[in-house]
Amino acid sequence: MEARPKIQDIARISGLSPATIDRVLNNRPGVSAKAMRSVDEAIRKLNDQITETSGGDGTYDVILPRQAGLSTEYLAAAFRFHANARGMQLRSHFVERLDPGSLVNALARCADQNSAGIAFQALEDPAVREVVGHLMVANIPLLTVVSDLAGLGLGYVGLDNRAAGRTAGFLMGLLSRGRGPVAIIWGGHLYRGHDEREFGFRSSWRIEHPQTEIMDVTCTQDDAEEAFERLSELLKKEPRLAGVYSVGGGILGAVRALDQRQSKGEPCVLIGHNLTANTREHLLNRKIDALIHQDMSLIAERSIKYLLSTPDKQRAFAGEVPTQIVIRENVSSHLNTDLFRDLPV
Repeated sequence: MEARPKIQDIARISGLSPATIDRVLNNRPGVSAKAMRSVDEAIRKLNDQITETSGGDGTYDVILPRQAGLSTEYLAAAFRFHANARGMQLRSHFVERLDPGSLVNALARCADQNSAGIAFQALEDPAVREVVGHLMVANIPLLTVVSDLAGLGLGYVGLDNRAAGRTAGFLMGLLSRGRGPVAIIWGGHLYRGHDEREFGFRSSWRIEHPQTEIMDVTCTQDDAEEAFERLSELLKKEPRLAGVYSVGGGILGAVRALDQRQSKGEPCVLIGHNLTANTREHLLNRKIDALIHQDMSLIAERSIKYLLSTPDKQRAFAGEVPTQIVIRENVSSHLNTDLFRDLPV
């Protein structure tokens, strides 16, 4: 027993009387082996709690993109919920979407404010890597969420995005019966997670449907209006389009573009990411066929546990969350509305 929590705490965990615990701790006679094991186990549990919450005694930070859709709002709400539940002081920062300079400035400000640890949605940019390197030298715990930075040894909580893309490719093949061509809507490559999803989709498609063409729909800033315009243009040129995979935030624009086509009796499979109030409605109305979902509450909970952990526990951390497939028939079993009372669900 390297550390001895208070007898009252041991009694609360073990259910034994303080007198019995005192006899165990001081090796006095008249104590059963079962009581000794109970005290031992209670001390281990209490020590685990102490270790888990001793990673920093200051204020922590989470940095997320502004106006990035409901899924990001859900993630921010989940961070607030789990931080409050743990008594953690947490500052929330919102930066310009897909703007490396804005993210760099926010990271630097958090460091200047003596942050005890930072969780952030990463952008793949040299300037971001540069400031992250400085923060690592300063021994500030860092964690990426949803989209990561490879090769720096940072913790990460989110999907295995390559596997998520392969899952989308597999589903597209089933739902479209391998017909083509199919299109991928992507919003630029500052999110490594989007790169990995696209690569995973293409990899799966090349293996299963090597003769079927994949077409690109380039949409900057993950903008739904631009996705609508670009996909509408493609549909005019390629009326045979059999499926669309939206890697990021352009799926609502894709719904609008495909609405026009489907009104003419020409169905097209649509697969995207993340269950929100908007995508739920379109899933129920059969305008979206499937969603690859990540549990934002679980991401926030695991992120906070990581930030509060000591460095030895952080090194052993595994933050991958399950890749969930949401379709019309199982939509009611997803999205924990209790955590998002102030948001549309």
